[in-house]
Amino acid sequence: MKQYTSTDQQIHLLSQIIAKANRSFLPKKEDDSHTNLYFDSLGKRITGRWLAAKTSEILFTLNLQNLSFELVNKSQNILLSVPTIGLSIREIEEKIESQLENLGLNPEGFRDNLHYEIPPYPFSKEPISAIDTNSLNTWIHFRKMANEACSQLLGHAQVHEELRIWPHHFDTGIYFSINANLGLGFGMAMEDEMAGSPYFYISAYPSSGEINFETKPENENWKWELGKDWKGAVLTLVQLSAKTEAEQKLILTEFISKTYHFFANQC
Repeated sequence: MKQYTSTDQQIHLLSQIIAKANRSFLPKKEDDSHTNLYFDSLGKRITGRWLAAKTSEILFTLNLQNLSFELVNKSQNILLSVPTIGLSIREIEEKIESQLENLGLNPEGFRDNLHYEIPPYPFSKEPISAIDTNSLNTWIHFRKMANEACSQLLGHAQVHEELRIWPHHFDTGIYFSINANLGLGFGMAMEDEMAGSPYFYISAYPSSGEINFETKPENENWKWELGKDWKGAVLTLVQLSAKTEAEQKLILTEFISKTYHFFANQC
């Protein structure tokens, strides 16, 4: 998982530029959802949201295959392409900023710091380097799986919520209300100290009362983390990566089904 995590971190760092575009050119929302990203598995790219320019709507994207920022219109025609390899984040932002007026966007404040901080990765100030093909394919595989799992759970619960990547912590995830008293979060997160690996997670948040974990479903493939600040189930990519693709899907489906039904019967 070391290579996967390195890829995760590099894409996380680059994606902050799209978050800045969202922040700069979209109306602010209280829940910060205007800065959300999306992994487009069909186009193999990270996207922002549609931005209203003078003559057309524009989408900021990061092409993961060549690590170029591509600004496209509604016809998916590339209006601007800015390569990143060999350039620092500052140089990339300056190149994009210099072209914004030509696209009908006001560049003022575009390069300002975001209202949150991401980890200071060791390579943050170094020129961007290419991502190994195998590492990128593994990253795409699991992020696509995360998209599909989120859609699966939304369909199972029959709720309509946005599938998103939060640019701050870079989870692919969803959040929705099971009932009037219980909200549920599900997704896939970057490696952290709690899990020691990138991981799928599920947790619930009651507006009153507490969840009784005595009857929680146990399984050799996942574990429960019942700490002070967060309580939920975790399925690590280390656990999944040792399995075939078919086995991965079966394990993930069982994880979602059993843990969701446990939480849904709590309140």
